[in-house]
Amino acid sequence: MAKTLKPDPVLKGYWRNDSRFADLFNQVLFNGEERIQPEDLSDLDTDESNVLMEGDEMLAISRLRDLVKKFTPGIELAILGAENQMEIHHAMPVRNMLNDSLHYTKECKSIEQEHRKTNDLSGSADFLSGMTAHDRITPIITLIIYYGEEAWSGPDSLWDMMDIPETFKPYIDNYHIHVFQVRNGDHYAFKNPDNKDFFTLISEFYNHSSRFKISEFREKYPDMTIYWETLAAVGAATGTTKLIKYALDHKGGRLNMCTALQGLIDEGRKDGRLEGRREGRREGRREGHQEGLEEAVAKTVHILKELGIPESIISSKLMENFDLTRDDLPKYLS
Repeated sequence: MAKTLKPDPVLKGYWRNDSRFADLFNQVLFNGEERIQPEDLSDLDTDESNVLMEGDEMLAISRLRDLVKKFTPGIELAILGAENQMEIHHAMPVRNMLNDSLHYTKECKSIEQEHRKTNDLSGSADFLSGMTAHDRITPIITLIIYYGEEAWSGPDSLWDMMDIPETFKPYIDNYHIHVFQVRNGDHYAFKNPDNKDFFTLISEFYNHSSRFKISEFREKYPDMTIYWETLAAVGAATGTTKLIKYALDHKGGRLNMCTALQGLIDEGRKDGRLEGRREGRREGRREGHQEGLEEAVAKTVHILKELGIPESIISSKLMENFDLTRDDLPKYLS
C-alpha cells in the first residue's frame, strides 16, 4: 500500500485522462478557448534519456517526464508535456530546458536515422547534420503544475536566474516556462466535471486549511459527490495521504464528499483514542517497572544490612545488579 500512497503516480494517473488534460491546457494556456480536443491527443513515451558525444567520450543523460502527449489536429503536430511539481524549484527553467532539448535531440537523431536508411542526403551540410533544410522537428509546450500552498516564488524564465549586463542582454536568448499554480485554480472556468471538483476542493482546503470545518463544508456543498480518482488526486495534491487511502479503499465510482470527510475525521479520532490507550499502557508498564525496581532494591538493601555487609559493598552490588548509577544510591541506602 505504501507505494500507491505516493502522490506522483496518483497525479500522473489523474492527468493521463485526455479530457482532463485538454481542459487543463485550454483553460490555463488558451484562456478557455477549446483549441485542444481530447480526441486529438495520444500518449507518448515519457523517457527523454539520451546519449551525447563530447569529443571522443559518450555522455549518458537519463531524464523522465511526468506526462507527454502528441497533439494531432489534422495534419498539424505538437507535443504537450505536463510536469507535476510539489515544491518550488529555483532552477526550473534550466531543468525544463534540458528536458525539451533532449526531446529535440532525440527527434533530430530519428530524422537522421531515416535519412541514413534511405540514403537520400546530399551535400556536406546534409551529411554533417544528418538532416536536410526541409526537415522539421515538432514544437513542445510544457506546463508545470505546481501544487504548493505557498505562492510560486521560483524563476519564470532563464533571465530570472541571471544578473545580465545590459550590454550583453540583446545577445543572450531567454527561455520562458509556463507555471500553473493549483492554488489559483478557482480563477479558471474549467469545463471538465472532474477538474471542476478537483479545483473546488483544492480551493476549499487551501483557503481554510487552518480552520476547515466539515459543518460549513456540508452547508456549502450538501450533496457534492466526487469521482474516486479525483478524490485521490486531491489527496495527492494536498499531501493528505489518508484521503488517497480512503479513495483507493472506495474506488469504482462516485463518493459523497461529506461522508468521505466525516469518515476521515472519525478515523482520526479513532486513531487518536487508540494511540492514547497504547500510550497509557506503555506509561503504566513504565510506572509498574519502576515500582517493582524500587521494591526489589529496598529488600536487597535491607537484607544486606541485616547481614552486616558494609555500605561500600552494598553500593557496588546495587550498581552491578540493578543498573543503578552512583547518583541513584543515596535514595536507596538512606
